[in-house]
Amino acid sequence: MSRPPLTDVAVRALKPPSGGTIELWDGKFPGFGVRMSAKGTKAFVLLYRIKGRPRRLTLGRYPMLSLTEARRAAQLALAQVATGVDPAVRRQSPATTANLFAFETFAATFIERYAKPKNRDWRETERLISREFVPHLAAQDVREITRAEILAVIDAIVLRGSTGSAIHALAAVRRLFNWAVERGVVEHSPIQGLKPPGRIKSRDRVLSDFELAAVWQIADRIGYPFGPIVQLLILTGQRRGEVTGMRWSDIDLAAGLWSITSERNKSGRPHEVPLTRSCVDILRAQPRAHEILVFPANRHETENPVSGHGKAKHRIETMSGVTGWTLHDLRRTTATGMAKLKVPPHVIERVLNHASGSFAGVAGIYNRFGYLDEMRTALEAWECHLTTLSPTSGIATFATSGKTTSTRAPTC
Repeated sequence: MSRPPLTDVAVRALKPPSGGTIELWDGKFPGFGVRMSAKGTKAFVLLYRIKGRPRRLTLGRYPMLSLTEARRAAQLALAQVATGVDPAVRRQSPATTANLFAFETFAATFIERYAKPKNRDWRETERLISREFVPHLAAQDVREITRAEILAVIDAIVLRGSTGSAIHALAAVRRLFNWAVERGVVEHSPIQGLKPPGRIKSRDRVLSDFELAAVWQIADRIGYPFGPIVQLLILTGQRRGEVTGMRWSDIDLAAGLWSITSERNKSGRPHEVPLTRSCVDILRAQPRAHEILVFPANRHETENPVSGHGKAKHRIETMSGVTGWTLHDLRRTTATGMAKLKVPPHVIERVLNHASGSFAGVAGIYNRFGYLDEMRTALEAWECHLTTLSPTSGIATFATSGKTTSTRAPTC
């Protein structure tokens, strides 16, 4: 016979046993229930298994902790179990749910259960929340965080001159609180209706030929891993996350082809990138430091690509004298350069894996032609143009520097 669901009436009506303890389990939430001692103390508990071992977690005492709050705490605890974290070990004090609802803990659960499965840019979301909000709200109960507290963090980011970061940080924490509402942890988001602190200005920075040659030479000098990453960004026009997350299994060096799966690119569509001779030479020169990733964070990580792009870019800026650009500007520079070489717009869009312009809407659905040959011709033309550049003449040929890449000039 199945158990009925646990109700407030049933919890209140529970009578203390003559000795030992008595337990009443929820018929709809396996492992969740209330335990009562002979002295009349009632406490919500959760039974679970982690690494094959049975565990018991005391969530809190009734009525200080309501049945609804206890269920939420149990859900959060099981979310931690799903990520390999034992909530019974991690909690800071017994018989309390404060640690489960602490902003830092809740944010980690949000990243694991929502951001990672549903957001390809989850690492950026994690970085913004960890850098901007956790230092101020780490131990704060997520159910008690106010609009004013979030605004204080956002205002501090704006005051340091980073309006763009403030906009992105607000978007990240907004998703966190929306998820909290969805999970029933809070009834209303404290920042519901809060407007962004400004608008992100559309960037139009394109590096000149002189600047591009200087950046290439310094990238060649600093070597693995960021030097080759910057060079591949210039040569392919792909996104930073796609290049840094490149996998050996996705690369066919013999055919000169890089296949990016839908799960690993922002557009959510499979994408094939022709690799020019210079790209192949760069990749062949890289150490096999990891069996999966071309540019791993370290050889022991199975999923994390290298990080620290900001510091590497700053080093290149300092050594090259080329300032005021971002790694994403290299993608715009490549697209602009191909346009100057008279590459048709629809081919450039294919290279960039854009779903706009010629491939927007119905046209994109029905036009399944890959344009692989046209893309290869365009990227080879761009490669040929790069071989003519010199930071000293304004237009040192990267094809002959080759300290780390052994790049050979193609026949143009």
